[in-house]
Amino acid sequence: MKKLVITIIALLACVSALPQTSKADSEQKVGILVSDVINDYSLSTNPGKNNAMTLPYATQPVSVSAKVKYSPINDKALKMYYFYREEGFPVAKLSHDELNNLEALNKYDVIVFPYSVLMNHRQRENVKAYIYGGGNVQILYATARNELAKLAKSPADLDLTPLIFDTLTWVWEWDNLTEIFQTRFIDDVQLREAKITNTPGVTHPILSKAYQKLGRSSLQLTESANEWYEIVQPWKPSVKPLLVISDYSSTDKPANVKKGQSGALFALEYGAGRIVHAPFKIYDYVGVEKHEGGWQEDSGKAYSETKGKEDAEAVLSASMEWLLEGSNTFKPRNYNVKLTASNYMANMTPQKTFAFRGTVTATNTGDIPVRGKLRVHILDSGNKAIGKYEKVLVGLSPSPNDVSSYAEKFEILLPGSIKDGTYTVKVTFEETRHDRSGYITRAETHTLTKQGNKGAFSNFPGFKDVSSGNGHYQNILNAAKLGVITGSGNQTFKPTANVSRLNAMMMLLRAKGITPSVSAALPSSVTDLKKGAYGYDVIATAYQMGLLNLENGQAAKDAPMRRGEMAQALVKGFALQGTSDMVFTDIGTASSYNQYRNIATLYHHRITTGTTATLYSPYSAVTRQQFATFIMRSLENTSK
Repeated sequence: MKKLVITIIALLACVSALPQTSKADSEQKVGILVSDVINDYSLSTNPGKNNAMTLPYATQPVSVSAKVKYSPINDKALKMYYFYREEGFPVAKLSHDELNNLEALNKYDVIVFPYSVLMNHRQRENVKAYIYGGGNVQILYATARNELAKLAKSPADLDLTPLIFDTLTWVWEWDNLTEIFQTRFIDDVQLREAKITNTPGVTHPILSKAYQKLGRSSLQLTESANEWYEIVQPWKPSVKPLLVISDYSSTDKPANVKKGQSGALFALEYGAGRIVHAPFKIYDYVGVEKHEGGWQEDSGKAYSETKGKEDAEAVLSASMEWLLEGSNTFKPRNYNVKLTASNYMANMTPQKTFAFRGTVTATNTGDIPVRGKLRVHILDSGNKAIGKYEKVLVGLSPSPNDVSSYAEKFEILLPGSIKDGTYTVKVTFEETRHDRSGYITRAETHTLTKQGNKGAFSNFPGFKDVSSGNGHYQNILNAAKLGVITGSGNQTFKPTANVSRLNAMMMLLRAKGITPSVSAALPSSVTDLKKGAYGYDVIATAYQMGLLNLENGQAAKDAPMRRGEMAQALVKGFALQGTSDMVFTDIGTASSYNQYRNIATLYHHRITTGTTATLYSPYSAVTRQQFATFIMRSLENTSK
């Protein structure tokens, strides 16, 4: 089971005096993914087709490469299973189906992915949530690069798995797992006579452990054959590879690999978990002595073209020890997209149209990649769009050395007969992919006042009672620009007032882009809110969606939203998943408190960290400024 968080100080003091956990600790468990689905794909073939597929947003068809037979991937998984068993680690075989269930993954302290090329979006999301909540993974080449749903069903079908189908850009080569790697995929390259060594000047516990096992302070692995390597580039300078490709005799793509710089092993932290990523086939160097059947080709031997068996095994064993230790820190997921508007102009053209022009810039200032749709809408006084412009942004890197910012010049032509008056210019960024949409995370708004042949612009005024020194200021501002919150009149927000159950549900439905249903109904036993009364449709819609329960059998629309029920509303509303070991002492257990799982999910994402270090305060009221922050954090966690 994953490492538990112990909150009793006396126990912590006792535990600190205990010896280090042995790698065969009976309470720990290492899962090795053995997937017949992936193995069958490795052995399949499929002919290529020229100009046969049109990708979303692409202007011309692309060719689909032929699928050739690979060596059996399950042989690589079996090799790692028996290797770690010989090393004394508590291993078990993890099936492909277990990737569909986050609770099943949470039973393992470490999961090993040997050449696991096929997963669907949900499986990858489960793996991401598993790590963020404190799980650990060892990723050995090409993990989850392709979409399982795109697997060819017959030789007549197109085989799309070699394509970056849902991603359109190498920024997104691993799709929603990209952020755990903290690197940009550059390319697959072939190297002949490659040499991999430890990175000069880089220290890490994994290297120290490996050196201790070998009795020397250097590592070297060489391969005489022509073999594939994944070339990746970290987003941030702080991410240093432990091993690098230090030399090779030839390559098919010399521009994409740099001797002494291209990484071959990374040790990373994400949330409460750890990742070891080897973007080369390190398992080819490993050999096992005792093993049962099931092999299709190599029977557990190290490949004859490789040298450095002891070094590779020392690195892998040291990596596993580091992963099993677990992390005592938390690396938060920092989502931050900034929208800026500039050069706005509005005037009548010689063609008698009213032209609105400007530039909108989207910048990724966080530490995870983002993608989505950039939209500009002109809204009339009834909030109806009378003009719009849209641009798909296929990937913004979190690194300023890459494509982290994009400026789009736009023009919207309105009828020349447009009346004088006040209009709203709303710029939005919607986190999206081809199978999901609707989560708008950022907006900028300006007022356009048309007078005759010209237009003048003014900025969003904000709220008089929310200063920039307020810790919730940016979230309140973002929520207001999105239209999630509307204020309390007279340009005020009343940030410290309690948010009512009705207002909380109004905010949540707006954040989800849902109009309250006029057909939604509360149970007939509810007597304090009748159909047709103010707020009925909102409360009834939220109730039917499972966002809100009745309070003592009543709607209680004006009662304050409590922190416990807030957890249910946000988790269900934004379909959040994940769990973490709980630090709170006032919420009981999963069996004794019906909001336990929802609170664990909120804490997993750090949407809230409690009212103190150890108290969640489930029955305390939520203020308006707190709920604005919780809404924005929940929205930001929908990016995948």
